[in-house]
Amino acid sequence: MNRKVFLAGAMLTIGASFFAQQNETTSIEEVTVASKIPQQLYKTGKNVKLFTEEDLVNFKGQTLNDVLNQVAGFQITGNFNNQTEPKSMKIRGGKSANVLILLDGIPLKDVTGNDYTVSDLRLIALESVESIEVLNGSSSVLYGSNATVSVINIKTKKTSQKEIEGIISARGGSFNTFSQNATVKGKLDKFNYQLSGFNEKSQGISSAEGNDSFDKDGWEKQNLSANVGYSDEKFNVNLSGGWNHNLYKYDEGAFTDGLYRGNDKQFFGGLNAGFKYNNGEVVFNSRYSGTDRLGQNFYSDKYNDQFSYTGKNLFSELYNFYKVNDFFNFTVGVQYEDQKMGAASLPWEGTALEDVLLKDDTKISNFDAFAKVNVNYKGFNLDAGARMTDNSKFGNHWVYSINPYYLGETENLFFKIGYSYATAFIAPTLYQNYGSLPYILPNSDLKPETNQSHEIDLSIGNTSKSFVVNASLFQRQEKDVFAYQTVDFVTFAGQYLNVDQNKAKGFEIGFDYDVNDYVGFGGNFSYVEKDEEASMLRQPKQRINSYVEVKPFKSTRLYINHQFVGTRTDAYYDSSTFSTVNVINEKFHLFNLNINQKITDKIEAFANVGNLFNTSYVDIVGYKTRPRNYTVGVSYQF
Repeated sequence: MNRKVFLAGAMLTIGASFFAQQNETTSIEEVTVASKIPQQLYKTGKNVKLFTEEDLVNFKGQTLNDVLNQVAGFQITGNFNNQTEPKSMKIRGGKSANVLILLDGIPLKDVTGNDYTVSDLRLIALESVESIEVLNGSSSVLYGSNATVSVINIKTKKTSQKEIEGIISARGGSFNTFSQNATVKGKLDKFNYQLSGFNEKSQGISSAEGNDSFDKDGWEKQNLSANVGYSDEKFNVNLSGGWNHNLYKYDEGAFTDGLYRGNDKQFFGGLNAGFKYNNGEVVFNSRYSGTDRLGQNFYSDKYNDQFSYTGKNLFSELYNFYKVNDFFNFTVGVQYEDQKMGAASLPWEGTALEDVLLKDDTKISNFDAFAKVNVNYKGFNLDAGARMTDNSKFGNHWVYSINPYYLGETENLFFKIGYSYATAFIAPTLYQNYGSLPYILPNSDLKPETNQSHEIDLSIGNTSKSFVVNASLFQRQEKDVFAYQTVDFVTFAGQYLNVDQNKAKGFEIGFDYDVNDYVGFGGNFSYVEKDEEASMLRQPKQRINSYVEVKPFKSTRLYINHQFVGTRTDAYYDSSTFSTVNVINEKFHLFNLNINQKITDKIEAFANVGNLFNTSYVDIVGYKTRPRNYTVGVSYQF
């Protein structure tokens, strides 16, 4: 075994002997994703992965997907290809439809997806993110549809204690990639504000694997966001809004060049308000978001429209948290959501797009009511809850959860072990319900895809998070799984049906250890398998992440991380034989190096080297992976 693999294994097996050395007095971090209210990280019923603002410094020059790819159980397929290629989340044997993305605690969805509603994370710049919370496991009781495998809460940068402050940054690197970012924020008495902007442009590389004649598929991306709010001891209210744009080129398919272009735009506006009273708090969240996607092909010396999708999503919820006493608290709430989608395509020999789906006709709404209780006594805790969903298409659906766990504490150390059973569901998308004639037939009788999951979580460490060991063992039963099947063999039209069931099982183990103020290391190992092997397409059974962080000086930080991805099944369409070719993608190891240097109190510089050893490997068959690449940048705070 070579030295690189040995280093990764060593970082995953060392740790327990250092536990007694920890004696920290730093503040204890809080998260909200596990219960909708702030909780100290180590007290959550299920294990939560938290990336703080300080943690994200180690990922400067990278993307939001690069950060999430470090989480145990996560495989973001396509993340090692050209940035213009779609990224698919493969988590614990699930798919993108099993994931719910929250932006500042409120769902952010793209309802134009064929079989998923998860928002495209390529649209969000890492520079605008303050922290990331990841809750793996079924969470439909608190969050409804899609929260079957993972909930990811992305918190944007808002905090400020000065009247005005901000940051300006710029970076450049391989593939002629350049970006700029600016943020201004401040606090005036009880009012706060924030305004951010981001721009990026790159020539990229060819998306498809091929010879030197294949053209480069570049992109340009812009983000704008704003927030204004008011806060006092009992009341807070925030208004927020944003606009994201991604213009990108892509190829015909695997091993096949093309002259295609996508133009995606996303906007959102929201309101968050909270009122604290004796022993409780009332919270109202609302967001209206829209997505416009346009696909084009280059011929006749210009880009010509081929298809378009337009989606609108309105989400609102009102919930109340109340602490009866030190032993009992509960959360109750209601939620309303409305989705609409329009679609157009270019007919055969047509010259302009024609409507296929109209927004006024293609819509789904649902009303939900949910409740969750927590009972605790001398370290023994019980979380339990239920949710009722009334969907305009499939009617009523109930989900439940129960999570008993024990939390033992000393002055600085904790030990936690728990079991959870939960049911969850995935509502059919607009596309799956309404189809896209003439080839995709509608199916108004689709039932929700359902899950039943069992999970055992173990966590031990200190409350400051300088040493923590986490382990999870899970099993998930999937029923009424959505699948597309041909139903008319004359026209070859098909539709989405509830046709299948499956079972996923696996485990995850990881640790983080700060040896002292100068050195820290950690990592995780995950394993997953499913009864139906075909449903593991492009997802490895085994995956390893590991890292070492070194701070030789107060102003210098070095961070090297390693990823091992096991073998995966894959397939591509061979246009020369008009057939699908099944392949096995080989396992691979990747290393990444990030260096941060504080030059003055206001100026910082960084350098990032991706694919440090210039490894040749395959992420998705037929698509090019990035060779060794470099990014350098500088930021100025004022």
